Amino acid sequence: MKKNSLILVLIVFIGFGFQSCSFNSPSLPHSKGKTLEMLVITNNKEQWNSNIGDTITNFFGQTILGLPQAEVMYSMVHLPEEAFIKMYQSNRDVFIVDINQDIAMAQIETKKDLWASPQRVVKISAPDNNSFFEIFNKNKEGILELFNKIERERMIKTFRGVEHIGIKNTLVRKFNFSLTLPSAYKIAKQDSNFIWIRKETLEDSQGLLIYTYPYTDADAFELNTIVSLRNQITKKYIPGSVKGSYMQVADSFIPPVSKEINFNNMFTVETRGLWETAGDFMGGPFLSYTLVDESKNRVITLDSYVYAPSKNKRNLLKQLEAIIYSIELNE
Repeated sequence: MKKNSLILVLIVFIGFGFQSCSFNSPSLPHSKGKTLEMLVITNNKEQWNSNIGDTITNFFGQTILGLPQAEVMYSMVHLPEEAFIKMYQSNRDVFIVDINQDIAMAQIETKKDLWASPQRVVKISAPDNNSFFEIFNKNKEGILELFNKIERERMIKTFRGVEHIGIKNTLVRKFNFSLTLPSAYKIAKQDSNFIWIRKETLEDSQGLLIYTYPYTDADAFELNTIVSLRNQITKKYIPGSVKGSYMQVADSFIPPVSKEINFNNMFTVETRGLWETAGDFMGGPFLSYTLVDESKNRVITLDSYVYAPSKNKRNLLKQLEAIIYSIELNE
């Protein structure tokens, strides 16, 4: 099967000229910052309180699709450039805006691990507001993916420190690929082409469903096919707390949404939505990735879900996303 992968907007990669740059230091400090927290630097506070700040906030702070409560993609902390001293330069996600009439033309600069590790710093320089809006709107999706990638990398690195080697080996034997899962995860159920892995605490539950089947045609990537198959799998394998209850897609009020993405250089459909338990009162968000493994002519679905009735779910779902992105297919 051949399909065109989603191409991110090309971003100019050139070096920063910051006086406080310690990029060449042999050992960088560990980056700081809460999960999905972005530090935004502008020339002054007035700029942040104008359309510039509104544009940044409306994009990076937009509501995430497929969550039962309204939660934003990134929480933002603002500093004027005069307050951006060394103690703040180790933040993990840093977005800098420099609008100055002495700048010849608008450009984007980005560095990974500039002042700390892991870290992503993105800077937009522009001679005026209109130039900033133009370059930001053309490249914002690509910028967002750069920040998302560094968040995933940080989580994967953390998970590797407490990795469940037993589950990794099981996945390699069973599916011929591996994932990096923390040791708190356990195998709940498995079949010939299916496995259910989950982590349970007193406050929440995170789960991962993996299933494969032969690839026959492109209908495998249609939203209706993905949802229908998910319902078949969860009805068979994922019971609720009440006898006879089972997990299913909750599409009555908020339909699931899907989009094509470039997932580790593989054509993939990402699907987000809500799940509920038929015959029970449980529910929460799910996030799934359906991709084709051309070498084995099979479809792989990596489906994650969160149950956290009294908590926000953004960070829990982002952890599962990072686990899925850690996939390594064996040749």
